[in-house]
Amino acid sequence: WELIPLLNDTSSAVCLRSFQHEKESHRPTMTLPCPPSPNLRSFRLENPTPHVIPEGENAAPLDISGGTWRNSDKLVLVMVGLPATGKTNMSKRICRFFSFFHSIPSKVFNVGDYRRQLCGAAQSANFYDHGNAEALAQRTMACNAALSDTIEYIQQDGCRIAIFDATNSQKARREHILAKLADAGIGSKRVIFVESICDDDALLEENIRTVKTSTPDYRDSDPEEAIADFKRRRQMYADVYETLDDQADSDKAYIKVINCRQFVVNNIRGHLSLKVVHFIMNLHPSKRTFYLTRHGQSEYNLLGKIGGDAGLSEAGLEYAKRLAAYAKEHIGSETAVDEEGNEVKKVRRARLWTSTMR
Repeated sequence: WELIPLLNDTSSAVCLRSFQHEKESHRPTMTLPCPPSPNLRSFRLENPTPHVIPEGENAAPLDISGGTWRNSDKLVLVMVGLPATGKTNMSKRICRFFSFFHSIPSKVFNVGDYRRQLCGAAQSANFYDHGNAEALAQRTMACNAALSDTIEYIQQDGCRIAIFDATNSQKARREHILAKLADAGIGSKRVIFVESICDDDALLEENIRTVKTSTPDYRDSDPEEAIADFKRRRQMYADVYETLDDQADSDKAYIKVINCRQFVVNNIRGHLSLKVVHFIMNLHPSKRTFYLTRHGQSEYNLLGKIGGDAGLSEAGLEYAKRLAAYAKEHIGSETAVDEEGNEVKKVRRARLWTSTMR
């Protein structure tokens, strides 16, 4: 094929003509109109070609995550751990992540909510004493009610994730959950235990003070009294706590999260299951600040064009310099007080992510 400019006084066009067989004069030509231009070399598209996104209800298809989900992809996450180890926070974030980013129906079944509905919220630490037979029966009733709803939810059609959020602190309770799920046709391959272990006193104290004292169990209570009562409650669970054992529970699928920094993964397979593990391993217990900024003014911005990979204008370069100075002064450093009481600048750990485009 050859490209032929066709120019006249009023318009211009380009013509594509085949010259593979000169004798085949019947071969058609294609004429493509283009904007008037004094010469062909100065012709260029007004805007870069946009990316094509499939249409439909789900414009951002699930295969962006590495593959579409099958209806048989169902998963029950059973949380394990002492109170104040971040189980509920982890459960809610897993649910939000898969519901929003992967369009997978996900729901948390918190046994504490069921217990509050059945027994009321204002219960002292003695209610959690495992020697209190009456209270233990009530807590077991709440557990079974939550478990029944979990099973009903996971049995619905389509891919979905159910999160059973409770302490599940004893092996007998975990075996009871597995047996109930098996009776409902949910095999152990679709169950992952997520154990959260926290023996970092500072992290534990922060969690108790910032989260637990604001729960419905301690509404309108004196903060210090609430903290003391919660610690007694936690000790009740600690007295009978049985962690997932590397030997005895080697046939189960589980992930241990230790102080939100160390992880032990056992017998977990499957695309959806590994997605959950990857997400858990990238969770953080404390708040972090994110700064988002667009690039400075580009050459295409000046021309009113969209897309492309243009360089920065003079104003864009100036913005980049000022942004770097701001980041160094306000993001990459912090003010601290030394042993002598003087304010000093310290380097703050920060991570910078940028585009690979110009």
